[in-house]
Amino acid sequence: MTQQTCWECRYFTVDAGELERLVPGLRILSSAYSAVRADNGICGRRDIVQRPIPACADFDPVTPPPSR
Repeated sequence: MTQQTCWECRYFTVDAGELERLVPGLRILSSAYSAVRADNGICGRRDIVQRPIPACADFDPVTPPPSR
């Protein structure tokens, strides 16, 4: 069985443009397009920035899975 990750969750946002919209002032500090962010995203369910592995108990799969 493969581990569920936030990549496949409907609440997880990793798109740089969307992150800049969700976090006011982020562009002042740097940019969501930066390599420093790596694969971190925002969990819209828990309202936190996090790594996508592993998925939490609130995991709700997106159909179809998003492309990386």
